Amino acid sequence: MEQYNHLLVVLIWVLPVLIILTIITIIIRLISSKDRPCVDYPSNPLTAPSSSSSSPPGSWDVDPQSNPSTAPSSSSSASPPSSWDVFLSFHGKDTRGNFTAHLYKALHNAGIKTFMDEPQLRKGEEISVGLLNAIRGSKMCVVVLSENFAYSKWCLNELVEIISTYERTKGLVVVPVFYNVDPSDVRHRRKGFMEGLRSQRNNHSVEMINKWECALAAVGKLKGYHLKKDAGENEADIVQDIVKNAERLHASVKVHNDEHLFGVDSVVEDIYQKLRMESNDVRTIGICGMGGIGKTTIARAFYNTYRNQFPVSCFIENVKENLQGGKNLLWLLQQLLVKLLRNNDCRVTDVEGGIRQLKQILCFSKALIVLDDLDQSIPSELQIKFCSLSSPGSRIIFTTRDANLLNLLKIDIPEVDIYTVKKLGQNDSLELFSYHAFRKSMPPEMFRELSAEFVTYAGGLPLALKVLGSSLRGRNHVSFWEAKLIKVQKIPIDQIQEILQLSYDELDDETEKAIFLDIVFFFVGKDKDDAVYTFKSCDFYPDLGIPILEDRSLITVDEFNCLQMHNLIQDMGRKVAREEFNQGNGRYLRLYQENACERLQNLEGADHIELLVLDLTRSTARQLTTKIFRKLCKLRLLEIIDPHNIISGDFKTSCQELRCMRWSHCSWTSVNANFCSQKLVCLDMSYNRLDSSWKGPVLVFLSQHWRIHTHTGFTRLKYSLFAH
Repeated sequence: MEQYNHLLVVLIWVLPVLIILTIITIIIRLISSKDRPCVDYPSNPLTAPSSSSSSPPGSWDVDPQSNPSTAPSSSSSASPPSSWDVFLSFHGKDTRGNFTAHLYKALHNAGIKTFMDEPQLRKGEEISVGLLNAIRGSKMCVVVLSENFAYSKWCLNELVEIISTYERTKGLVVVPVFYNVDPSDVRHRRKGFMEGLRSQRNNHSVEMINKWECALAAVGKLKGYHLKKDAGENEADIVQDIVKNAERLHASVKVHNDEHLFGVDSVVEDIYQKLRMESNDVRTIGICGMGGIGKTTIARAFYNTYRNQFPVSCFIENVKENLQGGKNLLWLLQQLLVKLLRNNDCRVTDVEGGIRQLKQILCFSKALIVLDDLDQSIPSELQIKFCSLSSPGSRIIFTTRDANLLNLLKIDIPEVDIYTVKKLGQNDSLELFSYHAFRKSMPPEMFRELSAEFVTYAGGLPLALKVLGSSLRGRNHVSFWEAKLIKVQKIPIDQIQEILQLSYDELDDETEKAIFLDIVFFFVGKDKDDAVYTFKSCDFYPDLGIPILEDRSLITVDEFNCLQMHNLIQDMGRKVAREEFNQGNGRYLRLYQENACERLQNLEGADHIELLVLDLTRSTARQLTTKIFRKLCKLRLLEIIDPHNIISGDFKTSCQELRCMRWSHCSWTSVNANFCSQKLVCLDMSYNRLDSSWKGPVLVFLSQHWRIHTHTGFTRLKYSLFAH
């Protein structure tokens, strides 16, 4: 009985102590795992049964758009921009020299951008910034789980970050490869994984061990590949299957384009209709327009929308820039083969060999090929080859600033279509500008009027709208906007001008450049025929030059036969002339300031001047004689705006090279007595004081063809053409 009493006492005192100790232990574990509980991670976006399933490797389906509905969400669910296609996580001693090395080489050869870390990236206790960014910037992570994986804190830290990114973002694909280990041992942390974690406990906190356990549990539940030791499985087959699925994921990724596009959808639809996408023949289209108008953006948008309808496709950017940088046609052919085959090991040693390889691809599969920014450096024969080699249903798109390139192509391939990109409309322009300035589709009320003025200045040019809007982002003071508007109107932004000037720099000869600059300063909004007569008298060959300027989208001719030009292109032309002037050999001069007369009198390098626009509307001078023009011995084009009749005198001994002259509010009463020029072909004397009895020129010493425009008062008189 006494023994039972002792046992009862022990139970009464010891049992509560044991219960209390158990409760304390549970509480400690709960607290240590509070920050990161082991969760039941959702299945991989590769959508397949578990890793223990009997389904064969390679049966998993890559769907980059799908995302598990049960995936945990967070405020940072958007994926970061991808800088890598595949990130490889592995234990170096186990697999660096065998399976992982073979996998990396196969991925690299397939054109898959793959991150395989080097030992020097693993320094210190924490995961390095380089590894962290590589994981977060990848589209797919392949985790090679091997026997000693859990013995490496680096492998475990990488795995925690991979699972964390997978949980947090939408779209990351995680593929485990169970290399000579059982998936259930990973999932339940048994055998080598249990021993590995146990070896870490002396050097790491309970919290860290718990994170590693949870990450192993999560990756063990994902479907992947199981390579069994001594099972005689062919690693090469597994490698190729991973590559194949990585290619499918890679192929689903769009060519980079602006996220927020305005006015592009309707253009993409227009191009779709022109290419007759439902037809089974080979169709080619050229997208042309001035620099900054959005040709590449439109081509990218079309490519991203329809590329999945083609077994093979490629988008090659900046062809002209690359070829001008010292690369040749072999580079272009090699890029085509690399992108179409997705194989970085493709090599082209000669043009004919490259075309033969290209033929082997294109004649069996319909393709979508986009070549961006072509010029005359690409032989038309090569472009024709692209079209003739392509199999039925293929579509080929070129972008270019030179419409004549496409006209030449039409000679051999009449089916080639041309799409000229138009300027953005007012509403789309305002939305694009507002997005880059405010990240909104409409500007706030206090900036709406100023925004409209910037949009008007940009003239529907997407490049200008983006640059201007971005330059004003975060600027919340109206005074800054007002000052910025004044500045850009006087000093165009270099980033815009450099793009536009490429078309000018690429003009073939000096006469084309001279025609362009003459139009910039003298003929915008003027009758094309007047310009043609003038240019012919200067031996500028306008019948060749003007169509070339139209092809390059530097000028247009409106329905009234007047020459027109985008205001930003005109600004670019003025900048070119200003740079010439600053170098001491300026040929173009426009004076409109209050001291215009004084500047003209003190002008240095007057013997270089070929074109002068003299606006005396704001002049403070009281009198100026025509003698001042005698030193302008090369002057071809002269415009005088003189509402105050400051200028007096005649041109009997001045300006013998003059071809075209405009003199608004001229004080002359007749032309014969005041003018003597053997080369004049066009005379415009608007708002003149010519005697009403004057019937026009009877000047037998003028050039063979010349035109005269007169305004008597505010009445426009019909001009006449006189022959010698």
